[in-house]
Amino acid sequence: MNVRDQQAESTKNAILKVAAEMFLSQGYQATSTRKIAQELNITQPNMYHYYKNKKVLYIKALEHVVSGFSDNLLEEYKKKQDLPFEELLLELSQFMIGNFKINYFIMRNDIETFFTPEERKEIMQNWDGGYYKVLFNVFQSHKEELRSDLAIPVQVGTFLTMLLPYIEYNDAKRKRNIANLKTVINIFINGITKN
Repeated sequence: MNVRDQQAESTKNAILKVAAEMFLSQGYQATSTRKIAQELNITQPNMYHYYKNKKVLYIKALEHVVSGFSDNLLEEYKKKQDLPFEELLLELSQFMIGNFKINYFIMRNDIETFFTPEERKEIMQNWDGGYYKVLFNVFQSHKEELRSDLAIPVQVGTFLTMLLPYIEYNDAKRKRNIANLKTVINIFINGITKN
């Protein structure tokens, strides 16, 4: 790769990083491409040279964030995969909450409001193909301990539905959520009824 190609790749990645931070903290509508370009000290036309419009930039920024986060989550899983199931879920959940900065509910609203069904499908495939695969592996590797009447995708989906409200963009809220996580994981695994 020559110097010009390296500079272009560096610019593209910088755009994705800033765009993701803004989109995931403020939302699609509140984030302008002008603000993203200003943050990077580049022109909007320069940014549109790499990403033809705001929707494409949003999709690529999410893809960039999820891909990087999924790689890190996979590394964390490899380091801790020998832990008992409940401890492993707790460790990975703490890692997710501590390292994945996103306002999930704003993101879901943005996707449902501003994107076509085809665009939503592309976004969700990337989302599911990222960290979901790691969690699927966690549940799959412990399937002998889990209920056989619930398919693993159902178990993983239920777990993620429970966990996603704990993933926040705000640092203080994320710390508070991590403090409450052990109880939540225990209730997810053991339920609330007497045995």
